[in-house]
Amino acid sequence: MSDENTFDIIIIGGGATGLGVAVDAISRGYKVLLLEAYDFGKGTSSKSTKLVHGGIRYLANLDFALVKEGLHERYYFLKNAPHLAQAQTYLVPFYSLWDKLKYYVGIKLYDFLSGKLKIGESKFLSREETLLSINTPDLQQKNLIGSAVYYDGQFDDTRLLISLLRTYLELGGVAYNYHQVTQILKDNLGKANGVSVLNTLNSATHKFMAKVIINATGTLTDSILDIDEPEQKHNHVTAAQGTHLVFNKEIFDSPHALVIPKTIDDRILFVLPWHNKIIVGTTDIAVEAAEIDPQPSVSEVDFILDTLRQYTKNKVYNSDIKAKFAGLRPLVKPKHNTNSAKISRKHEILMSNSNLISIVGGKWTIYRLMALDTIDFIIKHKLLENKGKSKTQELKLFGYTQEKREYPLSVYGTDYIKILQIQKETNNFAKLHPDLPYYQAEVIYHIRYEMAQTIEDILARRTRALFLDAKSAFECANLTALLMAQELDKPHAWVENQLRDFHLICKVYLP
Repeated sequence: MSDENTFDIIIIGGGATGLGVAVDAISRGYKVLLLEAYDFGKGTSSKSTKLVHGGIRYLANLDFALVKEGLHERYYFLKNAPHLAQAQTYLVPFYSLWDKLKYYVGIKLYDFLSGKLKIGESKFLSREETLLSINTPDLQQKNLIGSAVYYDGQFDDTRLLISLLRTYLELGGVAYNYHQVTQILKDNLGKANGVSVLNTLNSATHKFMAKVIINATGTLTDSILDIDEPEQKHNHVTAAQGTHLVFNKEIFDSPHALVIPKTIDDRILFVLPWHNKIIVGTTDIAVEAAEIDPQPSVSEVDFILDTLRQYTKNKVYNSDIKAKFAGLRPLVKPKHNTNSAKISRKHEILMSNSNLISIVGGKWTIYRLMALDTIDFIIKHKLLENKGKSKTQELKLFGYTQEKREYPLSVYGTDYIKILQIQKETNNFAKLHPDLPYYQAEVIYHIRYEMAQTIEDILARRTRALFLDAKSAFECANLTALLMAQELDKPHAWVENQLRDFHLICKVYLP
């Protein structure tokens, strides 16, 4: 086995957890390979509610340590990627005195647990202040007695993931998307020391060796454990599905996100401004099996619409939906049955008999802490030499800048200049679609610098077109494919295959 195929660590999974671990490991000085079976972030990590938060709802479970952990990580999340993550105000309306008392206590406790890493000061508003002073005329006014405004964060999940990828690559890491692990290799003692991999784009096979193999595949964790130990049945992770609908911002045109704190089935609904649209999403419901492209159920879509209509003056219907998507969350399987909305996002690290390390649970906000804990666990169990403590608390992510730019160039941070250079090089300053903000030059950038391989990679994750306006994304797929084919020197048959695959994906997102 050549030295270029031998590593200290191989990470299986290119979502938030896997790339978080990759950045932590490479920044400590380990030689690292990351393998993703699909595209980076295709699963859970591109389909979040876009919140950077401590988990205010977990206060009801008295899980103060978990909330404090999330609030502290929230601070470093925003601090290290200000071009992709920002503080956001969240408004909770009160329609009873009990609501006012309950959320006064909860939000003050939330602020207290933030300590010195607070990102803003909460405030409590009268009915008049709620409706007039803070520009929320779209809020349902009947029985309204006031509101609270508190701070959390919001971000572009996949663009943050790509920033992590670029950070990792610049530090010397190696990463491949569309490389599916088919076998965990073992030494004479039965310890994991490598992987067999299938390149799903060209059917080539490879073997890579490493001292440590890390399973960071989220909802697919048990499937990798089944490859490692086929004689055992693994059941460590349960999947929960969150559904989200995207609307034009006119349905709730406020600088604040709206929090509907208690739906009829005891969940939370968020109405979040995002890229000049509004995302309306709810906390999770349990599902039986993990899918890579879960379909929002008709009942969940109807539930979100019905709940939203109770809290906004502008009544929304199916015809108003611009895109819909569902994401599966990996939750550590509880010892007893419980509603998934009650399960916290605690993470756990498991070590198989083969020394395969699995990191399960958690959430986007604490990706950095999960990564730190994983590498520290490996060092503690003497699977690798200790090369020092984690450096990621102060590590600025690729593109870091505090300079404010208009979307979409803002998501590239300091690297936006390359988009302008490509526009000049190609003499193409046009948009991909009149109803989308993206430039045709971005497609070329995504291929050259961000490992984009398919139309879906570009329209779902490098841009967020499919998440913002699925119909417009469908309409510009042909142009995207032609731009890609020219840059990659692909034949017409490739274009046809790409369009066929993307049109199938669009069915999940189209209203």
